[in-house]
Amino acid sequence: MEELRRSGERGFADHGWLRSFHSFSFADYHDPRHMGYGPLRVINEDRVRPGSGFGTHGHRDMEIISYVLEGALAHRDSMGNGSTIVPGDVQRMSAGSGVRHSEYNHDKSGVTHFLQIWIEPAVTGMAPSYEQKHFGPDE
Repeated sequence: MEELRRSGERGFADHGWLRSFHSFSFADYHDPRHMGYGPLRVINEDRVRPGSGFGTHGHRDMEIISYVLEGALAHRDSMGNGSTIVPGDVQRMSAGSGVRHSEYNHDKSGVTHFLQIWIEPAVTGMAPSYEQKHFGPDE
């Protein structure tokens, strides 16, 4: 059964440097009615304050997609990737057997607004991988 969920009904966390809205249970927000949708586990709408971000942390066996709506998000990971994601870019990171990464808003004045989506993979334990692609406004 499909259910319409209004944005104001989502979970919310304000960490000072990060304001995050959670469509499904995530971190300290737990709602047994909203644990995901099939293999879709996370849709977080995040706003990272200037000069701050997520320190290096690990993931495994998860497909992680980041899409920047406003600002820029710097990415570094244990696979040797380093890039900046801007509006129109889609970043895909397959955490596989394990990866460590950080995400940071280096801008000193503007907030970075982005979506992060996590999908459980069909196969676990694969080698981690990374891809970033830009899509123009018409795409």
